[in-house]
Amino acid sequence: MHNLLLFERLAISSTNFRQNITRLAPNWHRSIKAVGGDWMGDFSIDSTQMTRGQIIDLYNRAVGWRIEERSYGFTTWEGRIAQLKLTIDGAEYTRSLDPENWHNRVAVRYPPTITDWAETTASSDLYGESEYIDSVGGAYTVTAANARRDRRLAEHAFPRSRATGGLYKTGRITTRGVRLDVLCAGYVFSVNQRHRLTDTATAAISTQLGVLIAESEFVTAGSIATNAMSVPISVEEVPKRLWDLMEELIGMGDTSGNEYVGGVYPGRLFDYAAAATAVAYSWRNGTLYNGAGQPELATHIKPNTIVELVGVPRSQAVPGGGTKEKPNRVYIEQVEFIAPNGYRLIPRYGPVLEGSSE
Repeated sequence: MHNLLLFERLAISSTNFRQNITRLAPNWHRSIKAVGGDWMGDFSIDSTQMTRGQIIDLYNRAVGWRIEERSYGFTTWEGRIAQLKLTIDGAEYTRSLDPENWHNRVAVRYPPTITDWAETTASSDLYGESEYIDSVGGAYTVTAANARRDRRLAEHAFPRSRATGGLYKTGRITTRGVRLDVLCAGYVFSVNQRHRLTDTATAAISTQLGVLIAESEFVTAGSIATNAMSVPISVEEVPKRLWDLMEELIGMGDTSGNEYVGGVYPGRLFDYAAAATAVAYSWRNGTLYNGAGQPELATHIKPNTIVELVGVPRSQAVPGGGTKEKPNRVYIEQVEFIAPNGYRLIPRYGPVLEGSSE
């Protein structure tokens, strides 16, 4: 049992409820990653669920709205509507928060200089900030670079509707009807809407992660495990997006060779911890069982977990391979939920495990 709830954009309100869309999204599908956290979601709406006018209205207004999946009293996934694709009478239109196509805070980098930021606050007040650094050749002057910055900002400051394909060429409509494809993205993607422009002196990885997450707009620090492995952050020559930097730090592990994971989860909290090393689930006859011996709810399964495959022949483990590498165990890197009760567990190695909870 799950519910999908829509709320206002975070830049406007964190609590303003808009609509329960569970019945409109019977084909809801979403994923969670061990490195990334709440990742992608999608569903579609057609004229059997809403009127033509209602679908068009949703397309015009809903980009950026926050979405929560709730199950048995818990928020089990959180993100926002990142893209809407409207197919209407044979033509396709898209409205998107892809930072390559939508940015309301722009600078131009012409080595070794970067312009000041220019921002359209009318957009950032609605959707939050989305930064873009346009890199050009050294022949640019400050006047030319500022003009290029302002032109790009004017063109991309709002998530405008754009024709993206499927346009009929003869002037005759060959396919009638309306459909809305909704793509949702976890708030980890919003972290990449800001850049790091200055170097940071050598410090513990866990400290560096805390510094970076504090610079994001919508995400805050949750549980960040101490990792004393020390590294610098070097970005002055090539500025980088925040999540790109964080993902690189997470992938470094620690000085003992231990693996770490991290991501953004419900509440827009960034969690960081050593990767799991103990078995948490068992897989038997096509069903996932939790530590209490009960079938696990599809909406409550998380990645960064080790599953023991019951019934798989036991053979000698690879020396030094650890818990994850035993032949009858798999480490789950990604979990997908497919409404109403299906799930897919995607391991690092081995077969995908597919099942359902009744």
